[in-house]
Amino acid sequence: MFSHSTVFAQQASDAWLIPIKQGSGTSGAGVYLIQGTATGHDRAYSAVLTLSLINGQTVDVDVLVTRSGQIQEMAVVSAGIRAVRLNTASSLYAASKISVSLRRLSWPEYRFRQLRRVVPVFWSQTQERRARAGLRWRTMFSNLNHAYAVSCRFRANAYMRSYADWHAEFYSVSPEDRHLMQKHLRHWRRPPHFQVVVLAGVGGQTEISEVDSSLDKQIYPHFSRIHLPYEGWAQALADRSEIWTQEAGAVSTNDSVRGTSWTILLQDGIRLSESALYWLAHTIDSDATRQLGVVYADHDTVGDDGRLVNPAFKPDWSAELLRATNYIGNAFAWRTRSLSRIWDAARAMQYSVDGAFHSLLLALTADTPDVGHVCAPLWHVNATYDRKDGTGGAETSELVAAHLQSQGIKAVVTAAGSGRCHVRYALPDPLPLVSIVIPTRDGLVHLRRCIDSLLTKTSYQEYEIIVVDNQSVQADTIAYLRTIEAIPNVRVLPFDEAFNYSKINNYAVRQARGDLICLLNNDTEVISPDWLAEMVGLVLQPGIGAVGAKLLYDNDTVQHGGDTVGPGGCANHLHSGIGRDAPGYCGRALVAQDLSAVTAACLLTHKSLYLALGGLNEADLTVAFNDVDFCLRIREARLRVLWTPHALLYHHESITRGRDTTPAQVLRARAEVEYMRARWAHLMHHDPFYNPNLNYQHPDFSLSGMPHVLMPWSSK
Repeated sequence: MFSHSTVFAQQASDAWLIPIKQGSGTSGAGVYLIQGTATGHDRAYSAVLTLSLINGQTVDVDVLVTRSGQIQEMAVVSAGIRAVRLNTASSLYAASKISVSLRRLSWPEYRFRQLRRVVPVFWSQTQERRARAGLRWRTMFSNLNHAYAVSCRFRANAYMRSYADWHAEFYSVSPEDRHLMQKHLRHWRRPPHFQVVVLAGVGGQTEISEVDSSLDKQIYPHFSRIHLPYEGWAQALADRSEIWTQEAGAVSTNDSVRGTSWTILLQDGIRLSESALYWLAHTIDSDATRQLGVVYADHDTVGDDGRLVNPAFKPDWSAELLRATNYIGNAFAWRTRSLSRIWDAARAMQYSVDGAFHSLLLALTADTPDVGHVCAPLWHVNATYDRKDGTGGAETSELVAAHLQSQGIKAVVTAAGSGRCHVRYALPDPLPLVSIVIPTRDGLVHLRRCIDSLLTKTSYQEYEIIVVDNQSVQADTIAYLRTIEAIPNVRVLPFDEAFNYSKINNYAVRQARGDLICLLNNDTEVISPDWLAEMVGLVLQPGIGAVGAKLLYDNDTVQHGGDTVGPGGCANHLHSGIGRDAPGYCGRALVAQDLSAVTAACLLTHKSLYLALGGLNEADLTVAFNDVDFCLRIREARLRVLWTPHALLYHHESITRGRDTTPAQVLRARAEVEYMRARWAHLMHHDPFYNPNLNYQHPDFSLSGMPHVLMPWSSK
C-alpha cells in the first residue's frame, strides 16, 4: 500500500493540478481510494477529479466536496496515476488549500465499499425514483458498478457533464416511453385538443420545416395546425380566436370524446420535444380542478453544432416576475378563448414579436384562475433565434405599463435593462405608518450605522423605529440608546430575557403603532433611499403578504437574493456570492419576483397578518428559520411573498450574535432544522420557485444529478 498526500499551489480560479510522485503503490492499474480535504468554502459542492494516467489517458471521477471539505471517492484505472486535477463548476467554490491521498484497494474491499454506499441510498429514495434511475435490487448483484454510479449521483445531487449528456440521460424518449404513452392514450376519456399556430415568414423555410417536422413526430395525436404570416399575425390570431372559441363551445356540448380546446403559439426557430404535447395534455387533464388557463414549460437551445445547451429551468407561476420580464418565453399554451376581449392586438403589432408575445402572456395570465408549469424542457430554441436582441428595456416598460393601466393598477414603469423593467407601484395618500423593529444587544458600531442610515437615507417619511434592547451591558451602548430615545420617531423597548429572536420580535410587534411591520437586523445599512417606498408599494398590492429586500455583503456581492426551501438540506439564500449587478440565473437576480420566503433581516409585512398568523415561532424556532417558516405560513394562507432587487441594503450577517459553537447551540440548531424538515416536508424536494431539475445540494442553479421530476406516462 502506498499513500501520497501534500498541499499544492492553486493553478486557476476553478481548478487544482496535483502531481503524484511515482512509486510502487501508484504505478500500476487497479482500484484506488482517493481521499482528500479542501478548504476555503462554506458549503458542499460537486466537482470532477480528472486523473491523468502514465499511459496518456485520463479518467474523470465525480466527487462531492462536503461542507467540512472532505473528499472520498474510488476510481478504476488502467495504468498508474501521474496527476490529479480538481475541477469545479464555478469559481465560487475555488479552494484555498487542498490535499489528496491515494491508496490502492483490493477487489473485495472495493466491492464492500460500493455496497456500503449503495444500500443506504437505495432505501432513502422512493421506488419510482429508483426505477427511473435503474437502481433495483437485482442491479446490486448484476451490475454493482452501475448501482454505485447512480448512488453517487443521488448523494451529490449535481451533474458535472454537459447539458446535452444530461438531457439525453433524463429526457430522451425511449421505445418503452413511446409504448407507455400509446397505451395510456388509448384509455384517455376526453383528451384536450390543441390548435397549434406557427408564425412563418422571418426565420426562413428551413426553420419552419423544423417546426412542422417536430409536430409530425408528436406522440400525442389530438392537435391541428395552422400557419400565420408574421405580417399582421396578432390581429389574425385575435380574429381566429373568435371562431375557435365558438367551435370549442359547440364541441364541449355535443362531443363526448374531445376534451377542452387549447391554443399553442409557436414562433419559427422553436421545436417541440417528441413528448411535448403529451406532457402538456397530461398537465391539463390531471390539474383539471385547478382550472388552468395557461400552461408553460422549460426550454433549452439548439447550439450551432446541433447539441442542446443553455437550459432555462423556470420557477412556477410568478405574476410579479412576468411583469418584470418575459421569463416564460415565446412558446406556451392557453385555454382557447376570445382574445379581442382581453388583448389589444392592434397595440401589440406596434411591438417587436417578442414584445407582442409578452403582451399576450400578460393579458392571458390576468384573465385566468391559474397558470401551470411543466418542469421539463419541452421547447428547443434555434441558436440563431436565441441570439436575437429580443425586447428592449424601453419596449418592455411600455407594454407592461399599458397592461397595468388596462388592469386599473397605478404604477410607474421604467426600463431596467434589455427585456427587463422596474414596476414602482403608486403609494396611497396618506402613507401608512411603518414600524421598523430592530432587536439588538450591544454591538454599538453596527447599531449606530443602521440607525444613522435609516434616519439620513430613507426617503419614505411615515415610519417609526422600535429598538428592542435584549440585555445590553456596555456603557456606551446604553448611553446611545438613551440618546436616540429623544428622537421623535424612535422608541427603545427593554427585553430582559434570554435571546429568542422570535419572541423579541413578537413582543415588539404587539406594541407597534404602524399598520405595516418591517423586521430589520441591527447589522444592516441602507443603500437605496427609496428602499422602504419600494417595499411598501409592493406589500400593498392585493394578495401580497410579505416583501423582502436585496442584501449585500461589504464587498458588494449578494448575501440574500431571496430564500428557497430544500436546497442545502433546509432553506438557503439564492444567488449568494454573485456580484451586486450580476444577472444571476436567467437574469432573476435583477428583477422582482414571487418566492417561497425572504429573510427577516429586512422583511415587510402587515401587522394584522403578523398577529393573525401568531408571529414568528418562538417555541420551535428561537433563532434560525423563523422567517422562512413565517413566509411559508403566509403562502399557506394563500398570500404571496415577493422579493425585490430595488430595495438595497448591506447586511453584516449575524455580527452581534456570533456563530453556533457551544454544544447547546449546536443541538438547538439541529432541532430547528429537523422541525423545518418535518413541518415543511412537502416542499423540501420541490420549492415552486426553484426547479426540481436543479441541484438540491445547494441552490446554485446547476443541474441536478437526479431530477425530482416524474415522467407522466410512468405515473399512471
